[in-house]
Amino acid sequence: MKKVLLFLASLAVCSLAFGAKVLPPKVQGRVTDTSGKPVPGVQVSDGYHVVLTDTEGNYSFPRIPEAYYVYISIPSAYEIPLRQGQPVFYKKLEDRPAYNFVLNPLKNGPETAFNLFLVADPQCQWVWHVRRLREEGIADMRAYARKAKGPDYAITLGDIAYSEGFRNTNYLLPVIREEFSAEKTGMPVFQTIGNHDFEYALTAVEEASPTISLRRNRYFEDLFGPANYSFNRGDVHIISMIDVCFEGFGAPGKYHGDFSDAQVKWLEQDLANVPEGKLVILCVHIPFEDGVKKSPNMQRVLDLLGTRTPHARIVSGHTHTIKHLHYGNGVSEFVAGAMSGCWWWSKNCADGSPNGYSVWSIRGNEVVSDLYKGQNFKEDYQMRIYRGDAEFGGEYEKFRLAHGPGTLLVNVWNWDEGWRSEVYENGKLCGQLEKLPTTSEFEAPYDGSKDWWAIGYNVGVVGRGHSQGSTRNNYCSKNYHMFKYVLKDPDAKVKVVVYDRSGRKFTCSRITTAADYEGFAKRPQYPVLPAWEE
Repeated sequence: MKKVLLFLASLAVCSLAFGAKVLPPKVQGRVTDTSGKPVPGVQVSDGYHVVLTDTEGNYSFPRIPEAYYVYISIPSAYEIPLRQGQPVFYKKLEDRPAYNFVLNPLKNGPETAFNLFLVADPQCQWVWHVRRLREEGIADMRAYARKAKGPDYAITLGDIAYSEGFRNTNYLLPVIREEFSAEKTGMPVFQTIGNHDFEYALTAVEEASPTISLRRNRYFEDLFGPANYSFNRGDVHIISMIDVCFEGFGAPGKYHGDFSDAQVKWLEQDLANVPEGKLVILCVHIPFEDGVKKSPNMQRVLDLLGTRTPHARIVSGHTHTIKHLHYGNGVSEFVAGAMSGCWWWSKNCADGSPNGYSVWSIRGNEVVSDLYKGQNFKEDYQMRIYRGDAEFGGEYEKFRLAHGPGTLLVNVWNWDEGWRSEVYENGKLCGQLEKLPTTSEFEAPYDGSKDWWAIGYNVGVVGRGHSQGSTRNNYCSKNYHMFKYVLKDPDAKVKVVVYDRSGRKFTCSRITTAADYEGFAKRPQYPVLPAWEE
C-alpha cells in the first residue's frame, strides 16, 4: 500500500511538473433562484449525463473528457437568462470546484400561451447578406412580434452562415450573433447548428477535445452554447440537436442526416424527465424523411418521439422549401422555408414561397395556429396565382408553360392535408383546387408542379442555375404545394380561398405575371467578384 501511495504521489508531482491539469472527478453545483432558494427538479446535463437537482438544488455527475459545457434545461417558471442579448444557460467546463446557476422566476408563473418563431437557414455568406438579414428578416420578425400577443421566443434551424467548400464564412457568425440579440429581434433567440456552420479547416480547430469531429463545431459552440440541449416554455419542452454527420474530414460537401449513439442516449435521458402530455418539439437542421430510411439512430429518435404522440413534433430546414410530413407513428415534421430564400439572390425560396419564417401560436400543449410569414409581405400573403400558358424568365432563359390558357396554377406555400380550398368564378363557388403530383422535370414542356414563375426569376432573370456555375437543382427544386384549377369560363373573374387547420381564411384574386419581377431584388454587384464567378 505504501508503494502504491508513493507511486500516485510521484505521478501527481510529474503531472504538475509537466503542466498537466488534474481536473475534478465530478461536475457539481447548485441551482437557486434570485432570492437564494433552491430550485429542485431542474434538469442538468453535460451532453452525456442528465440529472435532476435534489430538494436542496444540488446536482452531481462524473466528469468526462468529451464534455465541453455543463448546462440546464431552463424550467417553464423562470425567465430565459440573457447575456449580451443571447440565451445563456450553460457554463464552460474548466477546473472549477462547482458550477452554480441562478434563475429569475417569471412574475406570473409559467406561461399558458406563447409564440414560437422558427427561423430556417439565415445562411449569410457576405456582408450584404447580413444587411438583408437585418433589414428584411429580423426587422420583419420584430415588427410582427409587436403585433402578436406574446410572449415570443425564437429558434433557428441551422445554417446560420454559409460556407463554399473549404472556404469558411463562419467568421460572420459573431456578426450574425449580434443581429439575433434579444434587443434587435425583440425576443430570446436559440440556435441550431447546420452543415454550413462547422469549421472545415482542421488546422483552425481547438485542441482540447479528444476527437476531431467534436473539435470542428467548437467555434459554433463557443458563440452559441451546447449543440444538444433543451429548454421549457409553458407546457412545451423544446429540444435542439445536431443531425449532421460528415462522411470524411476532407469533404465538407459530403454529409447526411444522422445522430450518434451518445446523442440518442442523451435524448432518452432528457425525455425521461419530461412529464406525459407535455408537447415535445425537436429542432434539427436536416429533415428526417430520407434519414430514417438509412439510419438506425434516426429511426430510434423517431421511435422515441412516437411514444409521446400526439404531443410530438419535428421541425427542420436545410432544403429551402416548405414541406409537411406525417410519419406512421403519429409524429409530424415541418420542413420550414428559408429566411435567406434562394441564398439572398431574390425574395423567394426555390419552391416559390417567399423568404420568411414560421410563427407557431402555442396554447397549453397544442399548436393552435402555424403561420408562414413572408418577410416584407403582409401576413395574408399565402399564395400566388398565374395562368397555365404564361411565359416567365429573362435574359438568361425563358420558360413557356404548357398547362394551357384555361388552367390556373396556384402555389399555396404552407398547405398541408388539414387545409381546404374554394374557387369562385364571377362570385360563384365553382370548385376547389386540385393538387398536382410532385415532379422533378427540368426540360420543356413545362407542365409539372414546380413554381415556374419563381424559376423564371431565379434562373432566367438572375441567372442562377443557368450560366453562373451554381447547381441548377437548387433554384428549380420540387414543390410540394402546387395546385391547378381548370376554369369553366376562361374569361371569368377568379377568387381563390384557402382555409388553414385553425380555420383562418386567406384569399387571392390577383393573377401574377412576369411584370411582377420588377419589384424583386436585382442581382447584386460585388466590389470584387468571387473567383468562381469571374
